[in-house]
Parts: sequence; C-alpha cells; structure tokens
Amino acid sequence: MGIRRALKAFVLSLTLFSASFSASRAEDHAALTERLHQAEISGSLDTEGLKPWHLKLDVQLFGEQGKQTEQGTIEEWWISPTSFQLVFKFPSYTATEIRNEKGLSRTTGSSSPPFLISLLLNQIVHPMPRNEDIDSSSPDLRKENFGKVALDCIMLDQKITKIPFPPLGLFPTYCFDTDKTILRLSYDFGSQVIVRNAIGIFQARNVATDVTVKESNQIQAAARISKLETTASMPLPAIDPTALAPIDKSATGVAPGVMAGHKLAGSNPIYPVAARMRHISGTVTFVAIIGTDGRIHSLRIVSAPDPDLAIAALAAVRTWTYTPYLLNGEPVEVTTQIRVNFNFS
Repeated sequence: MGIRRALKAFVLSLTLFSASFSASRAEDHAALTERLHQAEISGSLDTEGLKPWHLKLDVQLFGEQGKQTEQGTIEEWWISPTSFQLVFKFPSYTATEIRNEKGLSRTTGSSSPPFLISLLLNQIVHPMPRNEDIDSSSPDLRKENFGKVALDCIMLDQKITKIPFPPLGLFPTYCFDTDKTILRLSYDFGSQVIVRNAIGIFQARNVATDVTVKESNQIQAAARISKLETTASMPLPAIDPTALAPIDKSATGVAPGVMAGHKLAGSNPIYPVAARMRHISGTVTFVAIIGTDGRIHSLRIVSAPDPDLAIAALAAVRTWTYTPYLLNGEPVEVTTQIRVNFNFS
C-alpha cells in the first residue's frame, strides 16, 4: 500500500491527535538541522544559481464534501530572487504580481492571493521553511510507516513550558525518504496534510509535479505542473505600469482584543476529557498571521499549560476565519496573538 492509500488512516490519527506514535528523539540536533537545510536547498526553485525559468501550474480547488469548485492557473516567470512575475487566473481571483528593482507591486485593487493558491505555489517553488525557522527550532525525528512506505518525519519543535515531548502534528512537520532529503509530505495546523504525489528533477532540484492538500482527510486543493522550462533569455509578459500599485508584504501588528472582534467563524474549542479529569486549566497562546482573505496563514504555539489543551486549541483555531483588517481603507496582512482560555466555569 503506497502513501496515497495509507493517507486516510494517517490523517484520521492526526485529526484525533493520537499521542501513541512510536517515536525516537534524535540526539544530534545539528545533523537534523543540516539535513533540513540541505532539503531546503535541494527543493527550492527561487534561490541563487538557477537559470531563469517559466512555470505553469494547473489548479483545482474543492469545496464541501470534496466537490470540485473552481479551476485556475498560476504562471511564474522567474529571473532571479529579486526579479519575477506572477499571473493568477481564477474565476474568483485574477491578479499580476511583479518584483523588480523598484520592489514588489500588484495590479491595482487586487488583494493578496487566497491562502490555498499561495500554498500550492509554495509547494512547487519553496516547500521547506526558511533558514531562520529551521535554526530557531529543535528538530525532532520520528520514524513513521505509511503503509509499506517508511519515512523520516522531522518536526520543528519549539520550547514550550510543560510540554517536554510534544505529540506529532503539534508543530510543522516534514517527512522525507529514509536518510534522504527528498520531501514527500508535510503537515501543519495539526491535520492539514500536503502530499507530494510525484517528484521530478529540474535544474538538479527536486520538484513536486503533482500536489494535493487535505484537511481532516478531505481534499481541499490539487495542483499539477503543465509547464516548467528553462530559457536563456525570457521576456516577461507586458503589463501597463500604471495598472500596478506597490505593496508591502510585512504584516501589521494588531492587538489580540482588536483582532478578536474581527472573528467571523470557526469551531469552538472542546475541553479535553483527560485535562478535566486532571483538573488542568489555563490559556493556550498562539502567534498568528492572518491574510487579507481572512484566513490564518501561519500559526505558532508560544505557550500552553498542557499538551492536551494545546492540541484542543490548535484543532479549533486552525478553522477560524476573520473579516479582513483594513488600514487606510485597504485590507492588510496582520500579525496578532490568539488566546484560548480553558477553565472549569
């Protein structure tokens, strides 16, 4: 049974957040960190040393009960880390994004790309975390079997008081072929699983040619490369400069109480029975980045009184959506804290 067929059972276990995984801690964190850095280099298409390339990605999005909703394409013309052009064409979202010597700009009136669309593009161009995220973590190796496929799963543990051995899925996790740096699947937000169904080689880099994103075993999005080519001289598609507006991708800091008032929908946390029986209460605190689409694009636990409470909070918060935060009348990406309180009252 391959990774695809084994995924259903795996996602179910993530959804339930079972802590019964057989696990072994790697004593040599330096070796794991170096492995992650090598995977970041070997799997990235947006770093120095590559020839210019053109990518076309065919995307299928899904709605409730796995029903197909809209289709679209993402095209990127990449010249260097500081020079590229992106074109998004979807029924619900169309935009052009350009980075050049003047900075980053986007077609006037366009918001940032929706979360799933950005996620799929990143899985092709830069699927691994940035160096600073790797270096600030304590890599934790777990040997996992997905059917008959054995993978090395490395979780980017963060130091949290009272959680000395976090369960698999609490932090971003990247799974590789045994003793290699070929990324096969990753997951974040607890039960969001990204499967790289097929891997190809382009300019000596490992590139996913077919990707699916699942949430609690329900498919959310899929993408497949229809074109990836290198060209010696590659003119970018023409666009009227007056149709572009400069954008700042740095997130705006917003107080937790203010952003809480923007919450639109999402699941309520369920108090874990085990925590109740042990009379454990307290607050789980996250640092989150919320995009202009109102979805949480990044979520990191910074403090928790207990693993069970942390997992319950994560399971709820990852479903939350918000009304966009406006700055000078325009929606902006924000960074904020999210606090989930568990008390017996």
